[in-house]
Amino acid sequence: MTSASRALDEFERESWWEAALAEVNADPQWGEAAKYFPARIEFRGDRASWTIDTRDGRAVSVLRGTHPQGADITLAAPDAEWRRVIDGDTDWFRGTSPGLGQLTVEGDGVAAMRNVKAMWLLLGALSRTGKPAAEPGPYAPDPTPGRHTEVTGRYAEVGGLRTYYEEAGEGIPIVCIHAAGQDTLMYRHVVEGLSDEFRVISLDAPGHGKTLEPAGGAFRSISDHADFNEEFMAALGLENPVIVGCSMGGNMVLELAARRPDFYRAVISAEGSDYTPTVSDTLLEMLLLNGAQILEGWSQSMTGRRTPPQRAREVVWQLRRVCPEVIAADLTGYAGFDRRYQVGRIDSPVLLLRGDADWLVPQDMVEQVADRIPGSRIAVLEGTGHYPMIENPVEFNDTVRGFVKEAVR
Repeated sequence: MTSASRALDEFERESWWEAALAEVNADPQWGEAAKYFPARIEFRGDRASWTIDTRDGRAVSVLRGTHPQGADITLAAPDAEWRRVIDGDTDWFRGTSPGLGQLTVEGDGVAAMRNVKAMWLLLGALSRTGKPAAEPGPYAPDPTPGRHTEVTGRYAEVGGLRTYYEEAGEGIPIVCIHAAGQDTLMYRHVVEGLSDEFRVISLDAPGHGKTLEPAGGAFRSISDHADFNEEFMAALGLENPVIVGCSMGGNMVLELAARRPDFYRAVISAEGSDYTPTVSDTLLEMLLLNGAQILEGWSQSMTGRRTPPQRAREVVWQLRRVCPEVIAADLTGYAGFDRRYQVGRIDSPVLLLRGDADWLVPQDMVEQVADRIPGSRIAVLEGTGHYPMIENPVEFNDTVRGFVKEAVR
């Protein structure tokens, strides 16, 4: 039996949809998210469709086909894609991302994005229907308490902006560049964990954390961020540092290294790529209307199975603190980033590090980057998602430490 026909089998069975309705209503998070979201939501595959009617935070009915009064929102996908939803291999965020999924939204797409937490949890309920509860863990290890030197927060004048950074330790400098919408806090376990051997520095980008916003507003280009980071490293007098970046920062370190091919002692691009056309214009626009809900679901969607619950909560909390205009600007730069024809210039040692649960930067994307950078290497952290220094800091630090020590021999 093909995967498509197995998906069709579930779609054909009324008993499965009744069980799905019960699964939705058993989720208190969904009930809270959908309390003010009355909607008829149709799920349409190749040969069948079903409509769930929601009212006052309850899924009140499910019927085969389109509701007699029509659907407010229709999710359409091939049967093979519904198979992925049911198996838990994709969700709302991955399924609707350009080039990564095949879910399309018809009807009132704005209402869907204004209530995206309810939509995301609804698909999550489909993936749990008819299955036993997942066994948690085994989780990634906790950092060793007290294994760090004192962390100091400072300000520097960079490009006319009062710029905040933190540092700890002595020796070869490692500059840590954060992801979209985040700040120095993202690297707290790295600054502490690697400062026994290195001088570790983490900075807040313009408009993030404690660094002032640029006069023209948030940067909408990764190249503008790269310019700023070069000025920052010059202001601190750093010669031949190691650079580490994650996501937007992971892209940025590749641009920095391509600009100055042999300047950096080592380059670690975590969850980065030289080409990331995977964020839709709709998502960027909706961030300004409903950033908190979108970022909550987006970040949870990209965490791994080995991420302890408290670290998964920290990922969400860190992202939800950001100003919507700032992360929309960051992700605009991320979506428009393309340095495929420049990265081949890099002469520094390059490590491409990713968590295997990160659907935004899949393995084949990273392998294509590696093919374009002679001598680069790939490291994969099992059961880890898009935020490895938060989700799995022990293995992340061990991987970075080993690569840097090898590169500077």
